[in-house]
Formats: sequence, C-alpha cells, structure tokens
Amino acid sequence: MSVLGVLIDYRLELALWVALSFVLHAVASDLAWHYRRPRPGRLGRWVEGLRSWPYTSWLLQGLRFLYYIGIPYLALLRGVALPRLMGLSGLDWPRGVSLGVPLGGGAFLVLALIWRWYARAIAGFTHPSAESDPAANWWVVLREAIYAESHWAFYRCLPILLLDDYYTGVFLGFLLVSLEWWISPAWRAALSLPEGAPNVLMSWSMAFAMAIIFLFVRNLWLIVPIHWAIEMGCRKVLAVPHREA
Repeated sequence: MSVLGVLIDYRLELALWVALSFVLHAVASDLAWHYRRPRPGRLGRWVEGLRSWPYTSWLLQGLRFLYYIGIPYLALLRGVALPRLMGLSGLDWPRGVSLGVPLGGGAFLVLALIWRWYARAIAGFTHPSAESDPAANWWVVLREAIYAESHWAFYRCLPILLLDDYYTGVFLGFLLVSLEWWISPAWRAALSLPEGAPNVLMSWSMAFAMAIIFLFVRNLWLIVPIHWAIEMGCRKVLAVPHREA
C-alpha cells in the first residue's frame, strides 16, 4: 500500500470517529429532549423507571465519561488522532506558561466585563428559580473542563490534520463544536429564554476563548487548569448557573 493510501485511510478513520461522536450526541440530545416529560407507552414507562432508579446518575456520568474521554482515547489508541495535534505531546512548557497565563487572565477580564453587563441587562427578565450557587463545586467545574477540552481538542484535530494548517484547523474545530451544540434541541430552546441563554452563551464564549488560547499554547495539560480558573472566576463574579457540557 502506498504512503498516500495509508494517509487517506488514516484521515478517513479519524473523520469516522468524529462523525460517530456527532451521531451519538445528536441521538442522545434528541432522546433527552423528547423524554424530558413523561410519555405514554411501554418505552415511556421504561424511561420513567430508569429516572427513578437510584443509580441513574452514576450511569449517566459513566456514559458521559465514555463519550468525552473514551472516544478520543480510542482514536488515540488507533493512531488516527495525533497526540501532538491534540496538545498531548511535543509540548513547550516555558512558552505555554508564559503565553497561557497572561492570555487566560485577559480572557477572564474580557468575559467578566461582558457577562457583568449581560447579567445586568437580563436581571429583570430572569426568574429567581433559575439562579443557583455561582461557586459550583470546584471539582465539578474541573471535571467539566476536562471533558470539554478533551472533546474540543479531539474535534479540532481533524481539520488540523486534513488542512495541515493549525490556525484554520483550530477555528474549524470551534465551528464543529458550535454545530454540535446547535443540533441539540435543548440548547436551541435555552438560547431563546432569558434564564437559559446565559448558560448557552457562556459555554460558547468559553469555547471561543479557549480556542484562541489553545492556538498559542498548544498544550492540553495546561489548557485544562486555565479553563477551570477562568470559569471558576466568572461564576464567582457573575453568578452564572452551572450547566454540564
């Protein structure tokens, strides 16, 4: 087999892994939206029984772990997702820290200013029940930062590999993430509601900010704590409710 043939197969398999991730997300989000309220029929009763099962939360967290961590890990094991493109190897720590810390600080200041203005703008429209503890458990925010950054790094790996262009690939990866969110009916519905829009827009703006920081840092191990610090700071300052990815 020629080198070109090997490269085509290798890129195609990565595209299939990303497509699988897309399909799983679309199916899960549609099912969750469809069965957000009790439904008649045998399947509806089964779903309600599953919701009342005491270990459902553990099952869901296990499935989320397999989705956000398991799929990229399997692609790495297959050798189709390159550790270097995901920011897992070939790291320049001094450069990453010297760029990541000030970029993270700047991103926090920009997001804090934007969201302080936005929070004041919607203060009269948000229902009190939509508010929650702004300082979500630090370990929950850390877990979600790990899930999000691993997922985003996996998605941006494909366009970087196909185009051999880090700059364009990073932003195309961001567009892939945005498209995945958009196909979720829950996200589209939340975007149209004053009490739901802050979560959607916060996640989107965080993804955009972290894409820019990753472009310069290119170190997933460093990006995760930067993401965590920015989000914890924003939630403490702006009292934005926590939402899982």
